[in-house]
Amino acid sequence: MENTKEKKQYEVSFVSADEDGAKKLTDYFRKSGAEIIFESPLSKMRLAQPINKKNEAYFGFLHLDAEPEEISKAERQLRIHPGVLRFLVVTPPLVKQKERSQYEPRKRQFSAARPEKKHVPHISNEALEEQLKEILQ
Repeated sequence: MENTKEKKQYEVSFVSADEDGAKKLTDYFRKSGAEIIFESPLSKMRLAQPINKKNEAYFGFLHLDAEPEEISKAERQLRIHPGVLRFLVVTPPLVKQKERSQYEPRKRQFSAARPEKKHVPHISNEALEEQLKEILQ
């Protein structure tokens, strides 16, 4: 029997304590057999709250093709890696092949005809009181 393993697309976002931690993370994925499609440049940021007594960190993300088993192994390794403060692994949503402009525009469907607004003339208070007296009698 042939053992065919299918690779899936993943996005890994991470916050690293230093640039070396981010480099080790990408090296780990390369060694595990994942194909890195896109690697974002690291951006230094100030943290709103300290993480492990650090006020500044580096944020980056990777798009990669990998086997699901390798991703689960990587998640276990990233949890104990001291250079990686936080990480998130997600499967990106499917990208539509057709552009939106190629679809037909939606046609509005009205369930019922709207009644026309009646023009009501303004009535003075005296005329309104007279009409009320006529109605009450």
